[in-house]
Amino acid sequence: MTRLIGALPEIAVETDGFGRPVRLLWPGVREPVEVCNRWRVAEEWWRRPIVRDYFKVAGPRLLALIYRDGVDGSWHLERLYD
Repeated sequence: MTRLIGALPEIAVETDGFGRPVRLLWPGVREPVEVCNRWRVAEEWWRRPIVRDYFKVAGPRLLALIYRDGVDGSWHLERLYD
């Protein structure tokens, strides 16, 4: 089962030297993770640019879909898998 996160909250992410997530941080959570899959979405350049680097990550207690906004550099939690 999967849960889409409504407001796509901003989260803190620690990365390695290649920009890949190695730890997720938000209130009450400090989870080491490994990247399972990665892809980029870049579209709607004629309106407002959307550039996102998506990462499916797995940790000891979670499986999640996160992304880094390529426009402002912020990280967001999009989906949690049960």
